[in-house]
Amino acid sequence: MNNAAERPDPDALLQAVNAVEKQRGKLKIFFGGCAGVGKTYHMLEAAHKKRREGVDAVIGVVETHGRPETQALLEDIPLIPLQDIPYRGMTIKEFALDGALQRKPQLLLLDELAHTNAPGTRHPKRWQDIEELLDAGIDVYTTLNVQHLESLNDIVAAITGIAVKETVPDAVFDNADDIELVDISPDELLQRLQEGKVYIREDVQARASENFFKKSNLNALRELALRRTAERVDAQMGDLRLLEGVRDNTPVTDKVMVCVGPDPLSARLVRSAKRLARGLKAPWTAVYVENNRHHRLNARGKHAVQLVMQLSERLGAKTAILHGDDPVAEIMSYARSHGITKIVIGKPNKARWRDLLFGSLADKIIHASGNAIDVYVVTGRSHRIGDLMDRRLQPSLNLRHYLLAIAGVVASTGLGLLFGNILRPIDQVMIYLAGGVLIAARIGFGPSLVYALLSVNTFNFFFIEPRRSFNFYDQSYWMTFAVMLMTNFVVTSQASRLRQQALIARQREHDTRTFYDLTRDLAMLRDYHSMAKTAIAHIETHFQAVISVWGPTASGRLESIMGPLPGFDDVKEMGALQWCYDHSEQAGHGTSTMPSAAGLYFPLLANNRPQGVLCCAPNPMRQVFSTAEIESLEVIASLLATAFARVAAAEATAAAEVETEREKMRNVLLSSVSHDLRTPLASIIGSSSTIVMEAERLPQTTVIELARSINQEANRLSRMVTNLIDVTKLEAGSLKLNLQPYYLEELLGAVLARLQPVLAQHRLATHIAAGLPMLLVDGQMVEQVLTNILENAAKYTPPGSIITITARRTRWDVLVTISDNGPGVPGGFERKIFDKFYALDREMAHKGTGLGLAICAGIIKAHNGEIWEEASPEGGASFHFTLPVVDSSSERGDDERH
Repeated sequence: MNNAAERPDPDALLQAVNAVEKQRGKLKIFFGGCAGVGKTYHMLEAAHKKRREGVDAVIGVVETHGRPETQALLEDIPLIPLQDIPYRGMTIKEFALDGALQRKPQLLLLDELAHTNAPGTRHPKRWQDIEELLDAGIDVYTTLNVQHLESLNDIVAAITGIAVKETVPDAVFDNADDIELVDISPDELLQRLQEGKVYIREDVQARASENFFKKSNLNALRELALRRTAERVDAQMGDLRLLEGVRDNTPVTDKVMVCVGPDPLSARLVRSAKRLARGLKAPWTAVYVENNRHHRLNARGKHAVQLVMQLSERLGAKTAILHGDDPVAEIMSYARSHGITKIVIGKPNKARWRDLLFGSLADKIIHASGNAIDVYVVTGRSHRIGDLMDRRLQPSLNLRHYLLAIAGVVASTGLGLLFGNILRPIDQVMIYLAGGVLIAARIGFGPSLVYALLSVNTFNFFFIEPRRSFNFYDQSYWMTFAVMLMTNFVVTSQASRLRQQALIARQREHDTRTFYDLTRDLAMLRDYHSMAKTAIAHIETHFQAVISVWGPTASGRLESIMGPLPGFDDVKEMGALQWCYDHSEQAGHGTSTMPSAAGLYFPLLANNRPQGVLCCAPNPMRQVFSTAEIESLEVIASLLATAFARVAAAEATAAAEVETEREKMRNVLLSSVSHDLRTPLASIIGSSSTIVMEAERLPQTTVIELARSINQEANRLSRMVTNLIDVTKLEAGSLKLNLQPYYLEELLGAVLARLQPVLAQHRLATHIAAGLPMLLVDGQMVEQVLTNILENAAKYTPPGSIITITARRTRWDVLVTISDNGPGVPGGFERKIFDKFYALDREMAHKGTGLGLAICAGIIKAHNGEIWEEASPEGGASFHFTLPVVDSSSERGDDERH
């Protein structure tokens, strides 16, 4: 047996196997150092080879740029028609993603992987279209130049002097199934350029040849392409070794962390960290410290942070947001707790005196890193941080605030002069400090700094000997002045910072309270509409937005639970909405999927299953949501999804219980019917068979007796079937009452006449009160109630026993009682006898299906009456039920209102 240390990592092996076996299309990239090396030509040649092998290959987009040899290769390959996208008064031809998905070829050719789609398409980038095609099981051929790789963007810009705006995440390149490097020498490429075989606009061809298409630049780009392809091959070899069970004994000990911020230099830091991590084959993390300065950033600064974190995620980084006032302490704490070995940090080019006076974050990180962590410093130009700060949160320039600070100095001085005979100079210092704290806490840092400077000078003038003059000569007081100024400055600075922190804490507490209130409210609700209404009310209270909630139908399409679609283009909005639900990813406004949509769509995910979609359309005056707002909306979407999942689980549980009860009823019904119907059927079959086979030899009286038996058993069987039908109607709630006025004597007389054979061996006593009002009932149904109870009385009492029927008027109804002097109902079973399929004595020869009393209870309940059983004073059972009279509803309503 092999040593356990030599076995492949099961988790890594499973991940690699899943990556190979996942049923999705395959991506092949024709990769080159720059334009003109022949990528499109090689892609078309490969497509012709596939077609000769019988593969259904079609063209989505191919840019020939008028080259005859490339144009010739388009023949015999079907083309998916492009779609027209209206944009600013003109029409743009773009790749028809939906057309390709509907056509679903085996292989699709899509030139220019880094292409940016026109506004109005589903995805802003072509590589995102390709991801959706691959998910649909379609193989794709595409082309890419090295300068379009995101991690190499800044290097290419440094080499060529041109910053490429259209980029592709390295993950797309790394996850491609096949990379084919298309390479020619710089001399050959320059020759092609002179022959016009490289597409460049005529007005920039000479300048491009002089700048971009320099031989040194082409050599550098070619080297980058070769290196990147070699790294890709090396990564593939590692995956193959893992699949073959060959374990890489090289320990992965390095972990890279990059510190980012709102400064544009952060994008360069992220790309540098990506290259470092790729070279080390190490995981990497992008961290941002959210402190007081973050909350003073303007919209531009906060958006810059959001963009750089998105860039990090696109390049494959794990992102983390740290919270704390000391960025160095937070960064080092995170690095040590997560085993970071290398930190990449930026150092903007600033004046030397600023570094000497205030220091830099890079210097502080280097000093705190110790021996276990290497620090990589990347320098570069950056904007002044003041350009990214919200002017409204800067030290106040409001004249009124500064006048209040001056008034505070005057008040503190006046207080000292008023009690000058009992206050010492040190006591006056405390008064000035207390005023400074009050100014800093109430107004801000700027006015408090003015207060500190003025208080030092007024203290010198009014309270230091000789008074009423400035004493700058007595060296014994210089230390007092310096300490007082420094203390005042520190205290006011800290008070101002605490004021800012209090505002931040208040906002966080407000958010937490909002989430708690929403969770509590959702927990008390049991239906989708109420939950959606509650969530929308909470969101609209805190966000300037148009909100709607959508849920899936049985077919998987979405319908509104509450709220309309935003915007004017319902087709576009519905497409983003459905895509969000189908792919369980955010879509719409500000995302990478249908960014031109008016609404921002959040999938309601619970238990890794979509429960619906939350749509939030920002107010037109605001345009976009901030990062903090998006995070809050994500939390609300998660809470709503959990609530929806709870409702779905409850409905599934209820449905399962109903199905269980239905199955139980089915089994009991089959058991009861198979046994209870057998007796009348056997009697009918026996009697009819006797008549058929021996009719000629039987006396006439015997034939009549057999026929009477058949009739009785058939009637009994009919009643059983009627009971089954009635209980089915009661269970389904489909029993409809035909309410008409009847006299009780009329209904009772019809029943007694029909049951005369059944009641022949019993004594019957009736006590109907005189002057009973007419009943407002369904006569046929009430007759069935009377029939079932009287049959039960006859069945469960011995011959010769007395059955008594009484009826009297109550305050609102007529109370009917049917009692007997038989064995009665055992204690504790008074309610059970009204359950379906329940009978007290299953061994009786004349038992039924156990549905009679259940039907009676259902009919009386349908009449808004009551039915119950209790022991008769004379012994036996008494069944009581109430029936409504013609005028009982109005009388009862008047009485209840009083």
